[in-house]
Amino acid sequence: MEYLNIYANCRIVKGAGMSLLCDLQMRRFYHIPNDTADVLLFLQEHSIEECMAHYGEDNREAIAGYIDFVTGKELGFTDSRLLPELVPLDLSWDRYSDITNVIIEYNETLDYDAPFFRELFDLNIQGLEIRCYLTVSTAKVRELLERFNGTTLKFIKLVMPYGEGPDLREWDKLVKQYPRVRSLLIHSAPADKAEKIFDGSVPVVFFSKSINDCRACGEIRSEYFISNMELFTESQHHNTCLNRKLSIDLQGQVKNCPSMREGFGHVAQTSVREILDNPAFHRYGNIRKDDISVCKDCEFRHVCTDCRAYVEDPQDIYSKPLKCGYDPYTNTWESWSQHPMKQTAIAWYGLEAIKE
Repeated sequence: MEYLNIYANCRIVKGAGMSLLCDLQMRRFYHIPNDTADVLLFLQEHSIEECMAHYGEDNREAIAGYIDFVTGKELGFTDSRLLPELVPLDLSWDRYSDITNVIIEYNETLDYDAPFFRELFDLNIQGLEIRCYLTVSTAKVRELLERFNGTTLKFIKLVMPYGEGPDLREWDKLVKQYPRVRSLLIHSAPADKAEKIFDGSVPVVFFSKSINDCRACGEIRSEYFISNMELFTESQHHNTCLNRKLSIDLQGQVKNCPSMREGFGHVAQTSVREILDNPAFHRYGNIRKDDISVCKDCEFRHVCTDCRAYVEDPQDIYSKPLKCGYDPYTNTWESWSQHPMKQTAIAWYGLEAIKE
């Protein structure tokens, strides 16, 4: 007999109307019908001939096509047996730091040398996003980046206004001086476009819309989906947006996210340890997509980063993200801001002026 062996890093996620086949090693995913997903799941425990017999001769050609798709995309291979060496994927997730990523809304009046920041960046922080809503001089940007030399940071994303700032050559010089800067988003630009600097290794995305405050955050778009082992395994246990995240807003308030209303103290008046010892700070970190209304029926739930700051029902922390226009029951996208059922929540959050 012949069997289809699907690699352990290829995971099938079923939704209400469609499924997703995620290749977590090659960082790709494929949108497939639920019928196809059912056949592939059956083939993970039965031979190809048993599958043909189970689904009937009328489906032989279709099943053969599914198998050709899997082998053609190098998601698996056929063999005379199901290989026991292809052990199930370990879906556990953990990190050695209480906080792994940080968002800072830059305000030049705040003291970024304060004890709070030194304590924070002693926690083996891996990723940092610095958001600048107003034009900031290159000298100020360099001064801020200089503070993170000697930390464990691996990744810094800069969100900057187009303004009269430096051109690509100047950004290239800055990234070469501060190689932790691995991504730039330039908002309020004349047009949407993408470039690369630092020998083609650092993306620079020019975004025509203005990002004037944190309310621009939280949109769910297919181009933001990520298929990799890190996000997929974290999604099984935690919230992929807020788990082990800490943010400092423009006023210096510590929050889970700048868009959240609840604060946990000011950087000048509290310590990181006080924040971490507060159970309320961890309230959202363990809300999985499998726990969220509608999201739990969505095939994209384990490649999506979610949003708990803006939800369809502001009184329900398990409500679907407000800024998501995907319907997993019809498998269609629409403009979230135009949906009549979302208008009350849009008004509640004060998002009328920044709708897409």
